[in-house]
Amino acid sequence: MLDGVPSAGGTTQSLNHVGSRVWCEEQTAHPYLFSCLIRKCDSVKSAQLIVQTLRAQGVRYIFGVPGAKIDEVYDALVDAEDIEVVVCRHEQNATFMAQAIGRLTGKPGVVLVTSGPGTTNLATGLVTANTEQDPVVAIAGTVGLPDRLKRTHQSLDAVNFLAPVTKFTAESTCVDDVSELITNAFREAQQEPRGAAAVMVPADVAGSETSAPLLEFPDPAPLGPASQALVDKAKERIENAKLPVLLVGMRGAGESAVRELRRLVKTTNLPVVETFQGAGVISRELENNFLGRVGLFKNQPGDVLLNKADLIISVGYDSVEYDPRVWNFNGQHDIIHIDSIQADIDTHYRPTLELVGDISGTLHELNSVMDPIDVEETERSFIDRRLEALARTQRQGAEQATSDSGVNPARLVLTLRELITDDKTTVAADIGTHSIYLARYFRTYEPRTLLFSNGQQTLGVALPWAIAAALVNRDHPVVSVSGDGGFLYSAQELETATRLGLHLVHVIMRDNSYDMVKFQQENKFGRPSAVELGDYDAVKYAEAFGAKGYRVHTLEDFSTAFSQAMEDDGVSIVDVSVDYTDSVSLAQHLDFSVLN
Repeated sequence: MLDGVPSAGGTTQSLNHVGSRVWCEEQTAHPYLFSCLIRKCDSVKSAQLIVQTLRAQGVRYIFGVPGAKIDEVYDALVDAEDIEVVVCRHEQNATFMAQAIGRLTGKPGVVLVTSGPGTTNLATGLVTANTEQDPVVAIAGTVGLPDRLKRTHQSLDAVNFLAPVTKFTAESTCVDDVSELITNAFREAQQEPRGAAAVMVPADVAGSETSAPLLEFPDPAPLGPASQALVDKAKERIENAKLPVLLVGMRGAGESAVRELRRLVKTTNLPVVETFQGAGVISRELENNFLGRVGLFKNQPGDVLLNKADLIISVGYDSVEYDPRVWNFNGQHDIIHIDSIQADIDTHYRPTLELVGDISGTLHELNSVMDPIDVEETERSFIDRRLEALARTQRQGAEQATSDSGVNPARLVLTLRELITDDKTTVAADIGTHSIYLARYFRTYEPRTLLFSNGQQTLGVALPWAIAAALVNRDHPVVSVSGDGGFLYSAQELETATRLGLHLVHVIMRDNSYDMVKFQQENKFGRPSAVELGDYDAVKYAEAFGAKGYRVHTLEDFSTAFSQAMEDDGVSIVDVSVDYTDSVSLAQHLDFSVLN
């Protein structure tokens, strides 16, 4: 027998440390794994240790669907009064809710599910969170260890199933390792680039007792700013550029980063282009520096500016937000990369200078040395023309008329914006044609108040995201927007929202088709295929779940219904007919004559 480690069937009489495990007196061998022992001293169920670890991580909400292979953890949660368990109608939607918690708070949202299809239903939500870099920790029950490799009820190689859609996936193999695994899952989920982590817990492990210690490790160690030498080089390059432009992405949308970024813009007067996930980094005060958003179809004023720029300062930008081969098609742009992680180098993204470190810290150091930037009259005139093009787009959208088929979507989005204040209203956008209009027309002045799925473009996220936002910010208005197709991907969660007593308004922009697919098919093939949908009564659907419903066909009726819904308590659906006739123009190619 090795010192302190029992032989098969034996016991150990001494206190020893093997790795991170502590062997106590009078322990018997674990029935399923010879190197793991069930404790007889100061022991708790492994499920209880899981809950204690979640509490140590500051978890306030857990989303999920219970089941036999994870019921030990659900039972332990009954005694955790400081954690609210949100029982959902589908595991995919539970993961979307956890994703929104991660995006809004920066702390991992948690989803708790059972084995088999309970676990496989996580996949779409986890790949969305992982791609869009929102921290999520999923905990899934599995069959007991003796059945792990058998073909039996709900057996599944869950680790290999989820590994491609997460950045960290592990399976507990004994009662002593659950706190280790969950702690490391949290740390990995929060480590840049953030993303999804998953831990599998066999049912017999969850129900067995352990004396393993509770791990209370803090968040990953903070980074410092980039070196002063690199900051000085960045200053020199910015000052020597003819037309420097800031491109701000998802990792530049943190609270401290945004504060320093705004300070930089105010000092330098640099123009700013936002990605979809960077929406809101520019305040209303700095609106004259806002040149729009980019992220889908290269035909916006921001695209024109990026093409003209001789220096692009990317801040927290990730290539998944907007492929650099679209905006840097010839690969010739001079790029300064400011980020918490090093650049992913490819033909179209080759920074000449990388400032890697804490983004807010690096921007703070840059602010300490930067002076106002005076671009030449020619470049200033070019920027002003792009600002006018952006303003003209807004004016033209506001002038669109309602047709017999429905409200013009641009005018609808602008009207929606007029009906919402700047006071931290959160708007969650589903994917679809409506999301393009929201990205182009809906101004927001605080980060992470206009939420997009632009990494995976996942249908059905809007309502679950809104539910999570309403939980996190109960005193702030919450609105979600979807098409009639995307709404039914997650509409069953209306019951969850009403059961929780939340206040939110969901807008359905209806045309009874998958229009985002439709208009791209028309551009590509000259005709649509398999995109038409049937009508349904969203008002009765809402009422069936205890929500209020409104169906309208004019802009005036929409304004009235939406305003009433915002005043009403509880959950409301406003279903408005839209006319997407002009959608084919959304993907029009950029006229390069505008670069002159």
